[in-house]
Amino acid sequence: PKLANLRSTKMSEKTEWEDALVKHGIIKATKKGPTQDDLDLKAQEAEQARDKLDDLALDDLDEQEDDLDDEILNKYRAKRMAELKQAMSKNKFGEVYELTEKEYKSAVTEASKEGDGIYVFLHLYTFGKLECRLLNQHMAAVAQKYKYVKFCKIKGSECIHGFPDDKCPTTLIYYKGEIFKTIEGINTFGGKRMNAATIIWRMMEWNMIDVKLDKNPFANLNSITVTRGGRRKEEDDDDF
Repeated sequence: PKLANLRSTKMSEKTEWEDALVKHGIIKATKKGPTQDDLDLKAQEAEQARDKLDDLALDDLDEQEDDLDDEILNKYRAKRMAELKQAMSKNKFGEVYELTEKEYKSAVTEASKEGDGIYVFLHLYTFGKLECRLLNQHMAAVAQKYKYVKFCKIKGSECIHGFPDDKCPTTLIYYKGEIFKTIEGINTFGGKRMNAATIIWRMMEWNMIDVKLDKNPFANLNSITVTRGGRRKEEDDDDF
């Protein structure tokens, strides 16, 4: 400890002596480098700037043109363009595809193997059944919103020969060439009171989509009235 105190005292005296010589013009002031605190602060500010840039859209990056180095700006522009292209390549569906028996393998099993894997939501339906009509209706709304999930439908007896109509609707969800989920009927989606939001909620629970719903849509289903022609439009299906 005594040696450390002695060194500190000598360093302080040396600095004071040099300052006095500079003051009287005997020697020139030496340029002092940044302290460790200065370097740490600069690194922290750079990290914060990078975090901010990561959150900016392409148009927002263009607005930073006067404040950013060209090399850094071009790097983030290229990164954002690559992200947009990747998103566009995934968001390529957006509708419910009617399939035939011949299309089944390529449009469902093989399609689910594309890239890192695609979820294919397949509805086996029959004509004239309310439950099938409801599922088709709300699938269409969800397909328009989550275009990276492929939604398809096929007549049950055409998909599987001898498939009984009373098993319709049945939903098969494929992922990476395998059946990921099998859902018979529509009770899982809320029964005859189902809506687009209840389908989305289940897809969220099954990690099929990257979304977080704050409100559980199943909570209000009991207040919905169902008639012989189907359910009415008391709640807003677009609110999901």
